[in-house]
Amino acid sequence: MSPDCFVCDYKNHNVLHCAAHETIERINDSKDFAIFPRGKILFQSGNEAKGFFFIKSGLVRSFVQLSNGKEQTLRLIGPGDWIGFRDCISESVYHHSAVSVEDTHVCYLTGDLVSELVKDDVNFQKEVFRQMGKEWRETEEHVVSLGTKQVHEKLAEIIIVLDNAQGRRNHVELKVTRDVLATYIGTKTETLVRALSDLKARDFIAVEKNKIEIRNREALVSLSKIA
Repeated sequence: MSPDCFVCDYKNHNVLHCAAHETIERINDSKDFAIFPRGKILFQSGNEAKGFFFIKSGLVRSFVQLSNGKEQTLRLIGPGDWIGFRDCISESVYHHSAVSVEDTHVCYLTGDLVSELVKDDVNFQKEVFRQMGKEWRETEEHVVSLGTKQVHEKLAEIIIVLDNAQGRRNHVELKVTRDVLATYIGTKTETLVRALSDLKARDFIAVEKNKIEIRNREALVSLSKIA
């Protein structure tokens, strides 16, 4: 059953917060809802970008295929975020692929609907621009992180980011492999494993299989240089 936008958990801190009542009704009536099991592709690079996805629950990984056949992870997108939006708005093809990291619930909006709502609702238009700016800022910050931070700093950053996405419980469930995590922070898997061991030795974290317990959050935040 398609969820009701008027009672959505994210209504008060996303685009629906400022949208007119009529706009929300139109989204409610026109959106599609889907559940992607773990490992299911949402879209692939080169597909026509006719719409975008709003993540209601779960986790999605966006990535590009490199010339050597390997995948470079670009973003890990969690509840409350959009994916495929930039390519949809530019009326282009998707320039990256997206796959569900865990069972993921999404709402799907077409580009045609968004174009209509942007024309009809000024507040919706402002929120769309804000979302575009947020995505561009996150992309720039990730590029800067890859180019200027050491492995330990980048690892501390992604641990904090994942914990925030999972409810700030100081307990991170690693729902991606260490290989994928390594591609996200731009290093080799062996280097990532050594960095995890180093942070564990400092008692910043505890690691058990695919779970990371944050034992010293302040130290991780300081190390990560998150503003």
